[in-house]
Amino acid sequence: MPKAKDPQKAKAIHTAAMKLVIETGFSGLKMADVAKEAGMATGTLYIYYGSKNQLINNIYLKTKREIVALLVDPSHRSETFYTTFRNMWFAYFAFCYQNPEKMLFVEQFLYSGYIEDSIYNKIEEMVSPLDQFLIEGQKNGLIKQIDVELLKAQMEGALHEIVKILMMKRKSLDKMQLQKCFDMAWDSIKQ
Repeated sequence: MPKAKDPQKAKAIHTAAMKLVIETGFSGLKMADVAKEAGMATGTLYIYYGSKNQLINNIYLKTKREIVALLVDPSHRSETFYTTFRNMWFAYFAFCYQNPEKMLFVEQFLYSGYIEDSIYNKIEEMVSPLDQFLIEGQKNGLIKQIDVELLKAQMEGALHEIVKILMMKRKSLDKMQLQKCFDMAWDSIKQ
């Protein structure tokens, strides 16, 4: 019977790979560098992941699961679309601000050409509840009648850029500034 994989080693691998992807890009990522950064032998890394493609697709899927679970968390639900959307936006902003490496990894990977069809299909299934939430907002005349993918891209892109500026300038936002950022996001999609 194969030995169980150590969750701490898997986490170290993910952290190392994300860091290196941000520094070198996907094409520059080498398994030996990931192993070294994670503090293990390259052979140990291959016990966990048989290839670079398998590694980065797994990290992407795991990170997207984390993000989608955060967004569709029932605790964000409210009586109104606006308040539910607001709760989701603030939760996602906090996630990106506290985990910029995950935000950057997902952003880079989506357009890298490395995403496997099976992973893409799993992501599409996972985000279905979020898409349905936005479609309901459209049906009720609350948000713009535009392709849901474009709505998500607009909201996500603007939020990501705010987080990048904060990271680059080593700044944070007070409650009023954060509320104004949310107001811009809401204004961009409301009907």
